[in-house]
Amino acid sequence: MKRTAPDRTAYQPKPVERVEVHEGNIKARIILLILAILIAVIAFSFAIGSATKVDTGWREIEADTAEMNCSQDYEFNYYLGGSGISATAEIKAIVSLYTQATETAYRVFNTQEVFEGTNNLFFLNRNINTPVQVDPLLYQAFELIHRLESRYVYLAPVYAEYHSLFYCNDDWETAGYDPYQNADMAEYFQQVADFARDPASVNVELLGNNTLQLNVSEAYAAFAKENGVVNYVDFYWMKDAFIIDYLAQVMEDNGYNRGAISSYDGFVRTLSAGQLSYSFNLYDLLKDSTACQAARLTYQGGTSLVHLHSFPLNAQKEPYYYQFEDGTVRSAYADLADGKSKSAVPVMVATSRTMGCAETLLRLLPCYATDVLDAEALQALAGEGIYPLYSQDRRIHATSPDVQIDNVLDGYEVINPQP
Repeated sequence: MKRTAPDRTAYQPKPVERVEVHEGNIKARIILLILAILIAVIAFSFAIGSATKVDTGWREIEADTAEMNCSQDYEFNYYLGGSGISATAEIKAIVSLYTQATETAYRVFNTQEVFEGTNNLFFLNRNINTPVQVDPLLYQAFELIHRLESRYVYLAPVYAEYHSLFYCNDDWETAGYDPYQNADMAEYFQQVADFARDPASVNVELLGNNTLQLNVSEAYAAFAKENGVVNYVDFYWMKDAFIIDYLAQVMEDNGYNRGAISSYDGFVRTLSAGQLSYSFNLYDLLKDSTACQAARLTYQGGTSLVHLHSFPLNAQKEPYYYQFEDGTVRSAYADLADGKSKSAVPVMVATSRTMGCAETLLRLLPCYATDVLDAEALQALAGEGIYPLYSQDRRIHATSPDVQIDNVLDGYEVINPQP
């Protein structure tokens, strides 16, 4: 084959014509380029500002989840912009505070692991009869328990068994944990309850300077070793009341008082701004073991609300129940007398303007986690600023002068209604 050189003339570039550009044209082009960049920057900034601008009004506050915290257990709604500060600046500050507070609470009440720099409930349980300096939040919680002489947190070994019961999938599995079915478990629960009621057997001592000492008797320590007990004290489901009080206090201390913090298991803390109105749906249990909305409660301003109910309302958000196929329910409301799950009535609500959720709960529990309702004891609480409300036989018994009751279900009657 004959080799020939390719014809490259078709690929030759066209001649370039040299054009002289006047110096004035260069300056004009530079000025136009700068103006174009400025316009682009302004437009971009406006777009970003519009996207990140927060409107005045109600907004659910979500914590930053970069670090482990307990915010998934709560709902925090806040009215932004109502204090005169821009809503955009306000939400940034609130999210930062809320994130830090939920991280602290998660570490302090944790009974499963220890955290560097935090002597929490886990650490306290594993260093008995020894002074332990703890976070101020934990110290303040035990100050309240000590002042009220409440003993429910000492039922920790009982709560461990209930925790296992609540995560059973079938009724046959529950027999190993339920004291109503298992005589050995009933005896074990009784022994734990006896220890829990006795300050000489187990007690957290306040030593000042945020220092606690968990004192455990030799007899109880031997019992714990024999039965594999690792926690002598545990707030368990009650911790949400203490945590909500703490979150509310953080917000109030920093001037943010227009909102409500609630937990999925029945605690609500509305902040102190008096002009804001809130409502709460009251559910009751019918004879066929189904829940119904019996009424609506409405109130204003800073209020603590505790809602105790012997039946689950949201199985996904309330892990403190087990419902048998026949409708029978076991709950975490353990009686100090024998450790067994009890509820005097299906539902009880208490509100207070002077006490937090934790104190309201601890004062209310003896009237609820028991066999028989003590109406006189409830009336005495009303005299102390805690106003109980409960439903029994389709009658809603009310005591609060501040809570309005409406949307009452047909067939229900309100006893002692307030104006």
